Amino acid sequence: MAWKICLFVFWAIGCSSGQDHPRSTFADIKESITLLQKDFNATLPDVADGGDVFLHRLKSSLWSQDNERKILLAQMISTYLELLSTATKSHTSAHVKELLEALTHYKEKYSESLKKAKDIIELSKLPLSDLKIQRKVILEMYSVLLEVNKEENRRKRRSRGQNPRDQKRCRPNLMG
Repeated sequence: MAWKICLFVFWAIGCSSGQDHPRSTFADIKESITLLQKDFNATLPDVADGGDVFLHRLKSSLWSQDNERKILLAQMISTYLELLSTATKSHTSAHVKELLEALTHYKEKYSESLKKAKDIIELSKLPLSDLKIQRKVILEMYSVLLEVNKEENRRKRRSRGQNPRDQKRCRPNLMG
């Protein structure tokens, strides 16, 4: 199961970028993931408890747009890199090195999306109990809501322009 998740993430990254990792094939990556799965005992039955960690997010319609999926994939890549870097410090076998190399390559390709993901994470971790933070966000509220209003108006214009029934038709004046 774990290798399927990793392989799916690598496949999604490869498809969205339009090219494969230059040094590794997906067959090599799959084999490396299978070996990693053995290292982590990922085939034990308790791993399936609670469902997927990443796949349900990738399958969700919330992340259907390309730019949004890139943000999600960038965060997943970063998570895999962190996991493999910390879990394998004492011994680094060839298959782990290959996966780290592939993940590092993908992280570089998705660095802008990763920055966006980190911004979202930082926002979710704001210490709202801090009085100074509360005052700052209140001060910025009008500007933020102004941006929300602009975005709503842009969406309305886009949706009106795409619906031909809502557009006014030019009718010739036959009366005079």
